[in-house]
Amino acid sequence: MTTALRAALVVFATTLAAPPASAFDGESLRSAITFAGPRGPDRFDGPGDAAPIALYDGAGAWDVGVEHLKLYLRDRERTYRTLDAGDLLAGALERGGYSTLVMPGGESWTYLDHLGPEGAGLILSFVRGGGGYVGICAGAFYATSHRLGGMRTGPYGIGLLDGTAFDGTALKREPFLEGMMDFRILLEGLASVYRIVLLGGPSFRYTPAEARSKSIEVWAEFQQIDEPAMILLRYGRGRVFLAGPHLEVEEPLLRWGEKYQDPESDWPILDRAMARVSGAVL
Repeated sequence: MTTALRAALVVFATTLAAPPASAFDGESLRSAITFAGPRGPDRFDGPGDAAPIALYDGAGAWDVGVEHLKLYLRDRERTYRTLDAGDLLAGALERGGYSTLVMPGGESWTYLDHLGPEGAGLILSFVRGGGGYVGICAGAFYATSHRLGGMRTGPYGIGLLDGTAFDGTALKREPFLEGMMDFRILLEGLASVYRIVLLGGPSFRYTPAEARSKSIEVWAEFQQIDEPAMILLRYGRGRVFLAGPHLEVEEPLLRWGEKYQDPESDWPILDRAMARVSGAVL
């Protein structure tokens, strides 16, 4: 991260209550983190003429995650625009020439309520036609067809993945917890284990037939249960990356106690995901 961008958010001014006493505290950790620093711009123009990234910042989006994603995109000099539900429903994905839609963490049920079937159809059409989709935590729940555990168990999201988003935190299943976790990384050229914050994000369950038809690649696993924590898949002519943990969060920028600090950035994984969904070779 560049010095200037780190300085811009060093006053992230987050507040956190005492860390959870239990491994299972549902939304308690995430809801205790609030953003009070200077917000990043709603649009940024990087060098060159690469297609812009659409970053969803509508109802239900977690502001801390959105601000970290803005910081990430500016640091990588990627052109982006923020969109809300009204923008998306008005056809902004098609009109704006976007390469990728990023759906951040937050409340996936709010995404479903505000975007509705029309928004789902627009996103599916965008990806089917060759657009990329990056879904983190709530953005990953939103992308699936079913949810097990937590809000509205059963048929759920928009169906980029026909499988199930498993909410092990809500179901109080090991090894899910609210806080820092070690994830097994299955990508060449990166460390075999990354410590990443999980705030209620899912693992992914799908059939062997879907894995074959959509060329699903498992990028990371929950240790102990060997269930996918990050996956890449094809949908029509587009690519989809889904992550349960929060790759965008740079823990040293959050004042939430030593228990949740990890100096290693998770952005190299996000770099690779952004490159793959946009059609690059990386």
